[in-house]
Amino acid sequence: MTTNILSVISAMAEVATVPRQGDQLRPRQPVITLSRDFGSGGDVIATRVCQRLKLPLYDEELLREVAARLNDDPAIVRLMDEGFGRAKDMWLYRLFSGKDISPDAYRDTLVKVVMSLGRLGGIIVGRGAHIILAGECALRVRVAGSPEVCAKRMAEQGHGNEADLLAKAQEINHRRGKFVWEAFHSRLSDASQFDLTINTDRMEDFEDVVETIVVMAEAVHSGRVLRGDLIRAHV
Repeated sequence: MTTNILSVISAMAEVATVPRQGDQLRPRQPVITLSRDFGSGGDVIATRVCQRLKLPLYDEELLREVAARLNDDPAIVRLMDEGFGRAKDMWLYRLFSGKDISPDAYRDTLVKVVMSLGRLGGIIVGRGAHIILAGECALRVRVAGSPEVCAKRMAEQGHGNEADLLAKAQEINHRRGKFVWEAFHSRLSDASQFDLTINTDRMEDFEDVVETIVVMAEAVHSGRVLRGDLIRAHV
């Protein structure tokens, strides 16, 4: 269930006026960040978890559009698509427009967007959300799979030629990893950055994966499995 952009911005403005004290440190609904390899089933799993928990889904497209709307600058959308490092080449645009779309400015905007969404609750897909919400009441999930198995799965589902899908998987996974490294100096292969990592190479049915994430998300949201400093107000 993709959320309307305007409703997200309105909700972000609302939570920005609410002080974070006591139980208000905990988000209204469970928060899940979901990082996934291409073809691993992560998008399907995210959608099913949203349906089970009745949560909004914040995918990469929504994050790009929200960030662009907040900055009133369509160039940021292009920079997100082309890679974090491309912002370093926009000095001429900044010179004539007077707008700061440096890597630091973009990262700051992204962090503000994700932190605000993290207070609302929902599933946030990609964009390094697992790093941004590392100190918050959120379940950080990684859905992984080898490019070969993922390409074969996608081909069997009718998404194209297996060889082409393999090349696509390798390129997209590289781009996602590069983005997280350039923006946050963290590797997607670092298991310590996630609370739950699931390899779908040997899985035909994702329902048990969905159930696992649902159970863990509810446990995290209730505070049963978190360190105290992640559920109490900051002193």
